[in-house]
Amino acid sequence: MITHAEQLPIEIWLLVFRHLEAHDLFYAFQNLNHFFNQILSSNYISFYLQLRENDNNHLQYPINPYWSDSILNRIRFLQATSQSEHDFFPQFLRWHVKKLIQLHSLSIMIYPRDIPYICIALRKFHCLEYLSIKCIPNQMLLEAILAVPTLRICHLLLRKVVVDINYRLGTNSNIKKLFIVFFHNVNHSIINLLLSHMPKLNQLEICGSYSKSDRVSLFAEPLFILPELEIIKLNLENGSCTSDCFKYLHKIMPFLKNFYFNYYNHFLHETFIDYFNTYWWSIIEQIEKINININGHIPINTINNDIETTLEKNRTCLLAKNNQSDGHVNITWTEQTLTKFKVIEITIRKS
Repeated sequence: MITHAEQLPIEIWLLVFRHLEAHDLFYAFQNLNHFFNQILSSNYISFYLQLRENDNNHLQYPINPYWSDSILNRIRFLQATSQSEHDFFPQFLRWHVKKLIQLHSLSIMIYPRDIPYICIALRKFHCLEYLSIKCIPNQMLLEAILAVPTLRICHLLLRKVVVDINYRLGTNSNIKKLFIVFFHNVNHSIINLLLSHMPKLNQLEICGSYSKSDRVSLFAEPLFILPELEIIKLNLENGSCTSDCFKYLHKIMPFLKNFYFNYYNHFLHETFIDYFNTYWWSIIEQIEKINININGHIPINTINNDIETTLEKNRTCLLAKNNQSDGHVNITWTEQTLTKFKVIEITIRKS
């Protein structure tokens, strides 16, 4: 029996089309026949659009736009894939921002000169729930992000900040999930600005590095309260961790349930593990689920054995917590002794 695509229920085609990028969708199905033209023009279908380099050719003449109003009105997911400093995406927004009435998800990379246009656009998106921005941030952009009332998930990929950030504002955000990646050193002013105005935050992930001389002082001051935060993931490299790095963890996040901490330092300071045992463990062990990975090199002196003695004391103390937890915690310690340093790897699991 001969079958035709048109015999499939329209509901199936609507489901399929939602997973196709708009360029590919229209290239394959537009003007194929009356059946598919009707589906593409239906208000029941929304579009995922990736703006590409060659789209710029169609955007030079706003009087005759490449994307019709009926398409722009139904774009739900928008991503700008261009990495060029001469990206046309800000121009696209200036022309079409008022027509993107169903936009729920936006992923872009922007340059400092484009920030004013992006801030204006963010004020006009009334359905935006997901935002991913790669940029060099400033105060104006961060405040504009916090002011989007519908935003629930935010990914920030941040390059080196060159301006001062003031974290005292009168605006609170409704963001529930925040992911921050610092391509340069972790900026505590940005973290304080964002977290001070996210009372509904449920999940937080911070990824970045410090210079070797920097002090890692996350959550060392009670600058804000996150009463709904349950999951925090920290992926940090280098930097010297202070003894009060997590001093106010429970005061800031009173209902924290999952704690993920990955820390790598090429030269791990000899006091780090002592801080972990003495100051941090009593705070961290109260959390229901823990996933901790610590990796680094500790310099040793073959003449003075004090460092190795201290290491052995800390190792014994840490591993003893396996027995003290009645099987609820699994702690492993591996080390390799080389000529001038030890390679230490510590994993802690609690679930």
